[in-house]
Amino acid sequence: MEKNPLIEPENYFEGYQKSINDLKNNPELLEFDKLCYELFEHQEAGRRFIKIIMEKYLIPSMVSKGNPTYQLDVLWQEGFKDFARMILNCVTSHKQRIIAQGS
Repeated sequence: MEKNPLIEPENYFEGYQKSINDLKNNPELLEFDKLCYELFEHQEAGRRFIKIIMEKYLIPSMVSKGNPTYQLDVLWQEGFKDFARMILNCVTSHKQRIIAQGS
């Protein structure tokens, strides 16, 4: 039976899946993920560093609400925190890749 394109539901996830598949095997991303993993997860000093970053910079607020430049400070803080989050995501991504390859 032939599918009717007018009543066939749109697969919105298809575009996302293609992007995920394209990025998944990108050698530059894989190399960066692996490097982050080796620096911040594989070594004791890296794990301690990440713990300190979490405790001192990611979890607490770094701006005071009474500051006249509060709005700009919040934007700066989020940009600062995003870099640390990116590193943590790279570590997690490589860890998941290791687990998937071992299965």
